[in-house]
Amino acid sequence: MTIEMKHRHKVEREENIGNEIGGSKNQEVAKKNPKLAAMNKKFGMIHGLSSLINLMSFGVLAMHTWYLAGKLSL
Repeated sequence: MTIEMKHRHKVEREENIGNEIGGSKNQEVAKKNPKLAAMNKKFGMIHGLSSLINLMSFGVLAMHTWYLAGKLSL
């Protein structure tokens, strides 16, 4: 993920984008620049997988907490 971020910053500096708030200019440039479009697609995939792993981890943690709570004797 960090390597992809460094590549993206390099491309953004070359295209003179990335300093503004919001992604409207980035989307316009991505339509013209296939390299940036590919980076956006790869970032979306990595971000989606990361979110899925976080949700799965939360679910496993909740199940483990439920299991431990069931073993408690007060």
